[in-house]
Amino acid sequence: MPTSDKLVNSNDQDFIDLFHHQVKENTPYANYVRALGISPDAVKHWSEIPALPTDAFKSTNNPSCLADKEKQTTFLTSGTTTETKGAHHFSNTSTYEKSILSGWEHCKLPPLHPQTLILTPSGKDTPHSSLSHMFETLKLEICPTAEFIMTDNIVDISKVIAAAQSGQPVTLLGTALAFLQVFDALQDLGSKLQFAPASWALETGGYKGTERSLSKEELYLLFEQNLKIAESNIWNEYSMTELSSQFYTSGIGAPHIGPPSTRIKVIHPENGEQVGVGEMGYLVIYDLANVESCLAIRTQDLAIYHDPQSFTLIGRDPSALPRGCSRALAM
Repeated sequence: MPTSDKLVNSNDQDFIDLFHHQVKENTPYANYVRALGISPDAVKHWSEIPALPTDAFKSTNNPSCLADKEKQTTFLTSGTTTETKGAHHFSNTSTYEKSILSGWEHCKLPPLHPQTLILTPSGKDTPHSSLSHMFETLKLEICPTAEFIMTDNIVDISKVIAAAQSGQPVTLLGTALAFLQVFDALQDLGSKLQFAPASWALETGGYKGTERSLSKEELYLLFEQNLKIAESNIWNEYSMTELSSQFYTSGIGAPHIGPPSTRIKVIHPENGEQVGVGEMGYLVIYDLANVESCLAIRTQDLAIYHDPQSFTLIGRDPSALPRGCSRALAM
């Protein structure tokens, strides 16, 4: 099993070692590997490790290395009241939190300003949200002055306006739909804000399952028009409940990059073979921080492959079921 230093200084063998550990301890995953006709001993490279589809986390036979009594924290995927939610179990969240912080540092995100507004509910209000837990971790470890400004899925627009009027640089963290809520509120007020230079924003999540649909270019134009935050000062975070690590990009056009504890490949939708550089397919992520579940996750997102730690995100497969951190805000 990887130690915290492996999150910073990992090598290919660490992925193989964790794979063998999970085949022994994670019965649902071991059954899946056997069903594919794959011998664990025949897996010699991380890219050969069988990836589990995200839908497996919605199964009653959840892919976990933990006994029920060991499951102290559970993060749930977003979903409708009738849709089965995926569950990711942890005995404790220390490795998850170390992964957040080491990834934040490795991907060289800007410092959080003392005036940081978080456009999600707090972890206390949404204990099963991995995104809220991530932001709680950043607040606790990096920016104690950060403030959560969403209650009952409503952003406190007065806090946003006051931050802009302070004249001090501000950091805004939230989902794409939370930012759209801010833009709509400003439009209703007939107001546009101008944040101080050096202000920056991080947005995450998408629009599937809602009536909203904007390209990244359209969304970032709204940041410029309503907040005077340029696209070069906007970051995007890509992750999901089934993962413990995050990928980041800034502006428009640059690929997402991940920390050393991750690897990625992109596979052809029809034959499952790995595509070449510059080609598109389904994104598969290998995450060493997924110690107690499954390190190899096959997403339902389309991406262009660059190298084992970077990709250009195209978006959700149109035939896939809606999901994502942004959804809850549209209900």
